Amino acid sequence: MVLFLSKLLAVIFYPAGCSCFLALCAIAFHLLRKKKTAFFCVVASIAILFFFSTPAVARFLVRSLESKFTQPAQVPRASAIVLLGGFTRPALPPRQYVGIGLFGDRLLYAVRLFKEDRAPRIVCTGGKIPFLMDFPGTEASCMARLLEDLWGIDTASIIIEDKAQNTHDHGPRVSALFDQRGMKKNIILVTSAMHMYRSVKIFRKYGFTVFPAPADFWTEKNAQWNIFSFLPDAGALNASTVALHEYYGLIGYKLMGWL
Repeated sequence: MVLFLSKLLAVIFYPAGCSCFLALCAIAFHLLRKKKTAFFCVVASIAILFFFSTPAVARFLVRSLESKFTQPAQVPRASAIVLLGGFTRPALPPRQYVGIGLFGDRLLYAVRLFKEDRAPRIVCTGGKIPFLMDFPGTEASCMARLLEDLWGIDTASIIIEDKAQNTHDHGPRVSALFDQRGMKKNIILVTSAMHMYRSVKIFRKYGFTVFPAPADFWTEKNAQWNIFSFLPDAGALNASTVALHEYYGLIGYKLMGWL
């Protein structure tokens, strides 16, 4: 129930959802003949959508998260590479094979580190949320399939954790796997740069020594500024939404005592 409510309520607080909610409020107030309140809701709806759709705002939000960690020149050797899910697309029609969606750079970087012999194992962690998308298998099994099929990584080098449904779940569930196998709890953590700050905090809370290996950077240090940086853009709205998701997650996890 907590997971369902967190997914449902978050929609209202994302820019698109908030804008739509205010637009509906405007209609309701107009029908109630409260024209000033209706006008205010219309203006607020447009302002929120415009503000978070501008590349300048999106870059600020994204960069504030991504700048906390950079890719190290040399990643220390560890017991395992822990690859967080959230980027695969299951083999559902019309797809014949497992695909890669947003945040797919995580997979490429994890493979690169494994090929460089930074760790002897890759831990694929990620379950599924049936009320959002149900499919045969899990996110972790999809990741494992890609590692085997595309890069020929031996199944003996892949550990699957297929129960985690959110960022918090990864910590205790991966910790339990390490305890069962008697593995030393030092890991190379691979996830998107925006997601790394929250993920590191979770894994450290469960006793891991974490070597952050961020991937999937959405911004560059020296971005070019021009008039289009201040005009609405659909990609910028998506970037702002992803960044806000991380900020909301940090606030929620802090309130829940998970950080």
